[in-house]
Amino acid sequence: MKILKICHACDRIIGEIELDDLTYLNADPIMDIVGNVAYALCASCLHEMEIKPKNVYH
Repeated sequence: MKILKICHACDRIIGEIELDDLTYLNADPIMDIVGNVAYALCASCLHEMEIKPKNVYH
C-alpha cells in the first residue's frame, strides 16, 4: 500500500512511500504517520528552519 508523504510546514507533496518499506531500520525518525499520510519536512522548509549557532560576546 502506498502512503502519501506531505510536508508539515508548507503542505507540499514530497512523494510516495510503500508501507512495506517502513521498518525500524530505514524509517525517518521525524516522520509522523496518520492514516495513509506521512508528514515530514521537505528540504526547503528544513533548510529554512535550520538553526545556526551564534556567538554572542558581552
